[in-house]
Amino acid sequence: MDWARRRTELHWHAAAFRQGAKARWVLRGARRVGRDAHVLGWPTVNATDLEVGDQFKVWSGHRTTLISGWGKIRFGDRCFVNCGTVLIATCEIVVGDDVAMANEVYVMDSDSHGVEGRPHREAPVHIGDGTWLGARAMVLPGVTIGKRVLVAAGAVVTRDVPDDVLVAGNPARVVRSLTYPAGCRRAWHDGWCPCPKVAAVEAGAVTTAGPAPMAEQVPPPDEDVVSA
Repeated sequence: MDWARRRTELHWHAAAFRQGAKARWVLRGARRVGRDAHVLGWPTVNATDLEVGDQFKVWSGHRTTLISGWGKIRFGDRCFVNCGTVLIATCEIVVGDDVAMANEVYVMDSDSHGVEGRPHREAPVHIGDGTWLGARAMVLPGVTIGKRVLVAAGAVVTRDVPDDVLVAGNPARVVRSLTYPAGCRRAWHDGWCPCPKVAAVEAGAVTTAGPAPMAEQVPPPDEDVVSA
């Protein structure tokens, strides 16, 4: 028996158990929590109308992650929220399946304050399935982002975004269309991505490749994106 490998596996399972137990505590105020949620660190989650789907993961580390507000917040299945993200709802924020938010992403459905004597704006935010929000990207009130969109690091999204595109800049603009392999569900791709398995099943393949090692989970960023 490979004892080193066995020890690593035991440590991995122990860490997963702790993260699952922490998720039950941190997300205790949510209206609904799906199966197999995991929390790393100590995010602040005090939203009063929150529902999260299966395999929800939220990390909090060098900066505290905040999910808050009295508005409706909905996360689909297999979503990931990284350290320092701020998501506050006063009316509605809906996040689809397979969405990833990188470090210090900011999503809010209210401007909080008006300018030049105008009232502040509140409008729902919708983020489509498979979208990846890069580090420090901002999504402003009233925006609908399509499916499998890649939002570059530091982008400020002020208007609706169509499916399958890369957007970047302030304000964010479409840089180019994105072309995905058959069956690909999401913009962010790693060794655990289900798309090769989906494509193999759709092609009638009998066997599929297993997941890549843990060390290869995070690929280098797309050449069009400085950091995600």
